[in-house]
Amino acid sequence: MRDRGFTLIELVIVLVLLSLSVALVTPSLSRFSKRVELKTSAQKISAILRYFRSESIQKGKIHQVLFDADLREVRVRSLEREEKEGEETEEEKGKREREEAILLEKRYVLPGGIQMKEMKIPSPEYPSDLPAIEFYPTGGSNGGTILLEMQDQKGFRIKVHFLTGMVEIEEA
Repeated sequence: MRDRGFTLIELVIVLVLLSLSVALVTPSLSRFSKRVELKTSAQKISAILRYFRSESIQKGKIHQVLFDADLREVRVRSLEREEKEGEETEEEKGKREREEAILLEKRYVLPGGIQMKEMKIPSPEYPSDLPAIEFYPTGGSNGGTILLEMQDQKGFRIKVHFLTGMVEIEEA
C-alpha cells in the first residue's frame, strides 16, 4: 500500500514553477508601481494648480506656479496686482517679503526618475526666471501644458486652459 504525501521530485517541481512565476511577475509589478508613482505626481501637481487657482479667486491675488525642470520641483508665489509704492512702510515691506519667502519655501519635489518635459507655457504677465503658470483673480490664467515622463513609461500631460484656468490631466 502506498503512503500518503508528496515525493521529493513533486516538491522540487512545484518550487521551480513557483519561482519561475515570481520571476515573471516581479518586473511587471515594478513597472506598475512606477506608473502609479508617475500618475500620483501628475495628480499632485494638478491639485496644486487647482488649489492656487481657487486661492487667486478667493483672495483676489495673482499666484504664480513655477516649474524648475533642473531641480524637478514646483514652487508657488503670491503677487500683488498693483505695486503700492510710497504707501508701504519699511515694516510692512519687510513683513510682506518674509511672507513671500515663506511661500517660496513651500515646494513640491518630484520623486526620483520623473522629469518635466515639453513645457509649453506662454510668457507670464509678471516676469519670472522659470516657466510659470499664473492664476488671476478672475479665475483665468496664462495657460500652458507640462509633460511628466519617466523612463520607459507613457507620460501624463497636464493642461491649464488660458481662459478658464481649468486643469486637466491626460495620458501622453
